[in-house]
Formats: sequence, structure tokens, C-alpha cells
Amino acid sequence: MASSSSKLMVKVSAPATIANLGPGYDVIGMALDKPRDIVMASLERDGRDIVEIEGLWSQDISCDPKKNSAVVAGRAVLERAGMGSLSLKMKIIKGVPPRSGLGSSGASSAAGAYSVNVLLGMPLKGEEVLQCAMEGERAACGSPHADNVAPALFGGVVFISSFNPIRIIRFEAIKDLEIVVITPEVEIGEEKTKIARQILPREVPLQDMVRQTQAFGNLLVGLMRGDPILMGKGISTDVIIEPVRAKLIPKFYEMKKCAIESGAYGFSISGAGPSVFALCPTNMGEGLGKTLKSILEGEGVRSSYSVHRNAGEGVKVVS
Repeated sequence: MASSSSKLMVKVSAPATIANLGPGYDVIGMALDKPRDIVMASLERDGRDIVEIEGLWSQDISCDPKKNSAVVAGRAVLERAGMGSLSLKMKIIKGVPPRSGLGSSGASSAAGAYSVNVLLGMPLKGEEVLQCAMEGERAACGSPHADNVAPALFGGVVFISSFNPIRIIRFEAIKDLEIVVITPEVEIGEEKTKIARQILPREVPLQDMVRQTQAFGNLLVGLMRGDPILMGKGISTDVIIEPVRAKLIPKFYEMKKCAIESGAYGFSISGAGPSVFALCPTNMGEGLGKTLKSILEGEGVRSSYSVHRNAGEGVKVVS
């Protein structure tokens, strides 16, 4: 048990993620190869929880230990492991931009929970750590959803098959594909995820539910078969969440049409947005990113794009 010495410190990193993947609202997500959050954590015998934050977006992240997702997730691990009397000291180096739709709080939550579990000698198993990381998401955006923290912890693509009890099914990372992420510079609000949840419909027509079920089935079967065309068809056919959230994203449908016509397998909103993503063949990402960026520029909207792979590795200890 490595809990008693304040001299012990662990450094871990956790990746950005894309949640929902179109029709899989709150139940599926994928890990990206970059960017990553870094958390350095140590345990103290007495005192109070302390957090400091560095990085380009550090001013946007709460330094209140009761509101900071990494500390809340780490504290949940301590409590669950019966070590709640210990205090946490954490330093977070943000690599995943907040309020972009790339699982920023999820990366911090995963890194916070995992780092403390490592310091305690790994008493908690994978899905127990996941539940603790979900508490970090609750602190960050009011909802303990798992579709970002699960892939951030386990890598690949993760389907949450049950919430009570929490159960996950992990798919190996999708090979021979690129993921293009386009982030328009639009501000949805400080509590972006909460706002993006509040606008969702409370009732869904039966015919839409049938189409959504088909879409999610195509996504899962595509993952099982390693079929990017079927995967992409599923990703692109969200008829419940996407139409509502697309209103917050400039030129969404024009970008989607362009991506699909250019040969992308699938296109949808990354998490709660405003980032969007395209699943496309290798070596297509750079050109598509430039094209989609130009569509937004034509509307006077600044944006950035990046090309990724689906990372097989989630959270990890780094030297």
C-alpha cells in the first residue's frame, strides 16, 4: 500500500475522446491519440486537498478541489478504497481544450481517478475506477456520464452496456482510419455540456426511435466487423440528438454534405460540440480538414482542425 508517504508522486496522462459517435448518446465513445491531459498526484497524511493547473486553458478550469473534476474523481477513489482521511495534492497540465467537445473534463477525471488508484497500489478494478471518474464528470457538468471517461480510461472504443451496475464492452482501436476534428470558434456558454443537454427533446416519435436504433445497430455491427462503411452509416444517421445540437454549430449540414461527398465514411458532432468529426480513409484527413475549415471561413467563422487516430491506449503512467 503506497498511501502513506507524501514523497510518492505519480504522473499519468489521459486522452481526448469523442463521445456519442452519432446515435450512441451517452453510451459510447472513442479515445483519440492526441491531445492528452497530464495529472501529477501525491497523497498527504493530513491537510487539505490542493490543486494547481497549467496549460493554455488553465484559467478556464476551477481550482476549487470540490469542483475540479480530477480532484473530485481522485477523492472518490480514496473514499471507495477506505482511505478518505488522506488528502490529495494534484497538478494538472491541460492538453485537452475545455468546452470543445473533446472530453476535456473526462480526460482530467480519468487521470485523477487512475493516478490515485496507482498511488494506493491499485485496490480498485477497472469499472470501479470508472465509477469514481464519473463523479468527476458530475462535478464538471452536472451529470455523471461515462461516454468520455470510459474511453479515456480504457482506450479504443467503449460501449457502456449497463449503468446500474456499470458495465462496459471495449472494442479494439479502429485501424486504417483517420478522424478529422474541426472546431469552430463559437462560444456556447461556460456550462456548455449542461446547455447542450437542456435543449434535447424530452419525447421522441416512435419512427425516429426506430431509425435511431437502426443507426446504432449499424455502428455496433460495423465495429464488430471492422467495416468502416457500416460504422460511418451509423455515425451519420443520428435523427434525435444531432438535429437539435446542429443548430448551435455554424454550417453544420454544409460541412456534413461536403465530408460525405468527399469520401468520408461518417460525420457527426463530437460530444456536445461545437467540434464536429469525420471518420475517413487514411491520407484523406488533412485535405478534408482544410476544405471544411474553408467552409467556415466563408461564413466568417474562425476554426481549427486536427487529424487523429483512434488510440488503443487510454490512461497511462508516464515517466
